Amino acid sequence: MLAFSVTFLITIVNITFLYLVLRKVLFGPVTKFMEARTNKIQKDLEMAKLANQRADALEAEFKEKMKLAREEGDKIIKASREKAEQEYAAILAKAKLDADKVISNSRKALDDELRVAEGFLRKETAEISIKAASKILEENLDTDKNRKLIEKFIESAGVA
Repeated sequence: MLAFSVTFLITIVNITFLYLVLRKVLFGPVTKFMEARTNKIQKDLEMAKLANQRADALEAEFKEKMKLAREEGDKIIKASREKAEQEYAAILAKAKLDADKVISNSRKALDDELRVAEGFLRKETAEISIKAASKILEENLDTDKNRKLIEKFIESAGVA
């Protein structure tokens, strides 16, 4: 059968004693350390998950704010363009009115100058006609009567 020697028994006692001492001294603290480390890692993972969720929420909020800002910017640009178009139309209408006024005033001034020139030409024509008639007739007639007669003739002939 088996023969157990004393050395074998001492070795078994030593191993058992060593196991108990190591269990008490080494395995307990190592197990506690490993559990603490596991708990810390789990906690860090949960915190990272929460931080990731918060970052996703902030990103969504940021995107929404950017979308609203773009829409508001587009509205402001559209309103500015409409206002500019209205101002352009108003300036153009005012310029057209001013141009029409200048043209009207110019026409009035030209008409006035034309009337003055016609009057002057009538008088000059009447005087020249009187001088010509005086020389031709060599007769001493009343110059006022001649002038009136010539003016009447010019008006009826439609010269002026």
